Amino acid sequence: MALNPSASEANFLRLQQNEDWYEASLDWIAAYLGMAFENPAAEEVSRWTLSCLPATNGSARLFTLNIGPMEVLHLERPTLWADDTRTWRLSIYVSRSAFEQEMGRPIASLTEEFPGWRFVPSALASGDGDAVVIVVDLLDDTATARFDRVPESTVPVKKLADDLSAKGKGPYEQYHNKWFAAAALEWIERNAAAEGVG
Repeated sequence: MALNPSASEANFLRLQQNEDWYEASLDWIAAYLGMAFENPAAEEVSRWTLSCLPATNGSARLFTLNIGPMEVLHLERPTLWADDTRTWRLSIYVSRSAFEQEMGRPIASLTEEFPGWRFVPSALASGDGDAVVIVVDLLDDTATARFDRVPESTVPVKKLADDLSAKGKGPYEQYHNKWFAAAALEWIERNAAAEGVG
């Protein structure tokens, strides 16, 4: 059986050719996995999978990270629009109930405080109605400046990851890119060592 392109070394090497895209991808994947799992390396494939340059949405994504049966993080390629503006959209899935508890108010009331952010309740059945997608344009300085208003707690990601992990192994192993996963795990170890954690 032929290897799916998103699981191939060729796709991984293609992404590596753009240093900005590659490093931004690793930063976000490492951050999410670090919040979701105490030992991400031990949970690879059994709990999480990572595709590289998947064909999803007309090949708009640089990667998709899945936990169990649901996608939880993806970064799109930067888009140039007809009016010469650019966007670079990151989508992060968290537990809505945990996020609202952390913020001390409902999602609906956060829009004005977080200009440039979109809070979209996930329609994916795997989220059991408690997943929300936070979409942020990484090229929007006003939007990215609001990252410092979000508590550093891992709970909103961890709760969703635990809920999804309880559903068992997802159907995405055929799309899992082992080269990209190894790079992400190495990125986590390197950053932990630099911070004196490892």
